[in-house]
Amino acid sequence: MKTFVIFYNSYISNVLDILILTLILYKIILIIQGTKAIQIFIGILFILGLTVVSRDILHLKALSWLLGNFWFAAVIIFAVIFQTEIRNLLAQVGGHLWGSKSKVKDSYVVEIVDAVKDLSSSMWGCLVVIENEIGLKNFMDTGVSLNADISRELLLSIFKNKSAPLHDGAIIISNARIISAGCVLPLSHATSVKLFGTRHRAALGLSEVTDAVVVVVSEETGQISVAHDSKLYGNISLLKLREIINTGGKTLRIK
Repeated sequence: MKTFVIFYNSYISNVLDILILTLILYKIILIIQGTKAIQIFIGILFILGLTVVSRDILHLKALSWLLGNFWFAAVIIFAVIFQTEIRNLLAQVGGHLWGSKSKVKDSYVVEIVDAVKDLSSSMWGCLVVIENEIGLKNFMDTGVSLNADISRELLLSIFKNKSAPLHDGAIIISNARIISAGCVLPLSHATSVKLFGTRHRAALGLSEVTDAVVVVVSEETGQISVAHDSKLYGNISLLKLREIINTGGKTLRIK
């Protein structure tokens, strides 16, 4: 036992340290990649390297003192700068630990796909959100509560009526029910969607902060797109859409 403790303290603990820190760093990079935060993160790494060089190699006292004082306030500075990314990271971790994904019934998937097919062929825009493990209650509260069964007719009545107040917002599906309609989603600031409309930016924006599957139909082209895991996938076929909804977006990760 004593030998194991010595071996653990000398080797295993160091390996675990490196693995855990690497995993955390990798997860942070995945979340902030493609955003302005990645540039800030690179800047922080540069300042960290400059601190080590000035203090331990070049022995620059004034610069070392200045950088040392900067790191005292770094925790608060980082919390303010990365508040969105930190919230996203904690939400994703919490969702994977405690979330219970509610699979949409096959019959309801058919209703969704049939409605999307009709909207796509007639070039009516729509925005449909399907909840996965991370809860969407805060976004549901921005819309009108429906708590209705999923049906093609209801979906078409919402999106095929431009004079209706719910037409421009998103509907959110949770536990195989349409919980809310006319919901407001966060807009993505990614440069890749600046050429798209508000619906696509909203779809990608929600996928950046949750694990939801977001289905979009373009009013201009009728093309079907899906946003998931901070990515926007265009030109989705109806067969592929059905697979995506059935698997909660896992199909999109298969190369």
